[in-house]
Amino acid sequence: MIIDDETFTQIALHIRRASDGLLGAARHMAVLCDIDSEGELRNGGLNDAVESLVAMNEEFIVLERILRAIWEANRQEKGMAS
Repeated sequence: MIIDDETFTQIALHIRRASDGLLGAARHMAVLCDIDSEGELRNGGLNDAVESLVAMNEEFIVLERILRAIWEANRQEKGMAS
C-alpha cells in the first residue's frame, strides 16, 4: 500500500482547511486593498500579501492533485490485490 486511507484522509482534510483559510484571508485583505477616492491603494503592501496568499493557494492545489494521484494509485493497488 502506498498510503493508508486514514492518513490520506487526514492529510487531505488539513490541506482543504488550510486552503480555505488562505482564500478567506485573501478575500479579507482584498477589501483592505480597495482603491480610495484618489485612486490609490490604501496600503500598497497588502496587494503583495494578497498575491502571496494566492500563490500559496496554488501550491495547495498542486499538493491536493498529488494526493489524489496517490489515492488513485492506492485504489488500483487494492484492486489488483483482490
